[in-house]
Amino acid sequence: MAHPLVYGIDAIGTRFRGLNDRSGLFTDIFGQIRSNWTTNRMEARWPSQSNWILRTAPKFTAHPTQRLEVQLQKNIAIIFENEGWGNSIPTASGLVNTGGRQMDIDLGHRITGGFVFIELKIQSNDPYDAAVQMLRYGATYLLYRLEPELASRFRGNEMLKAKRIVLEVLAPDHYYRSADIDLSEFEAQCDQQVQKFAGEYVGALDLSFRYAAFPPEFVFKPGMDRALIRAAVIGRGSPFRRFDEEPESHPITAGSARE
Repeated sequence: MAHPLVYGIDAIGTRFRGLNDRSGLFTDIFGQIRSNWTTNRMEARWPSQSNWILRTAPKFTAHPTQRLEVQLQKNIAIIFENEGWGNSIPTASGLVNTGGRQMDIDLGHRITGGFVFIELKIQSNDPYDAAVQMLRYGATYLLYRLEPELASRFRGNEMLKAKRIVLEVLAPDHYYRSADIDLSEFEAQCDQQVQKFAGEYVGALDLSFRYAAFPPEFVFKPGMDRALIRAAVIGRGSPFRRFDEEPESHPITAGSARE
């Protein structure tokens, strides 16, 4: 059951999927989330102060074939726990009502001036739907910064005072190879839209979107050497390099220009 805050978002994503001009996608997502909040907030408890807090939730049950995304997410959080990373970051606990599933961001990490929020994928959904999921987190984040009730309650929150937020979809390299749309173009469309929206409504915020891929040789296997996971996270980069380029092309590392 979807969280009440995101009712209607899947329909918006479906409507824009086949269009060449997706210029209104993020605006419509934010408008729907704001409408859901306005419609349902009379039911709201005060949202939990645990929302938008970088934390590590390390417990998981190992399994050779099931819940691979959760297992990888937990491993990454454990590996980088003391390096400004966290996982299962709550965004909407208590925001509307007690119904629906949790809306936790898979991974987050602190960068200069702000944070990267990561939607982690291995097999579920597809790159377009994953981007729509990430955009709804971006819209929810902006709701907290733009709605006076929420902005006042969370005025001391470090994440909600950030000057820079990066929205990232992270997946294996092969995840991006069978898409039914031009993902490079779609990435640019999403990035332009969130930058423009934040620039118009939250002047002190640099908001961006990107796709990222693990190195092509990385295949997650439960119980694998965590040093290999660390190297894959550090070596992640753009999935839109030429197929004959080296895996090191366009790395996204803590010291790169993109962060």
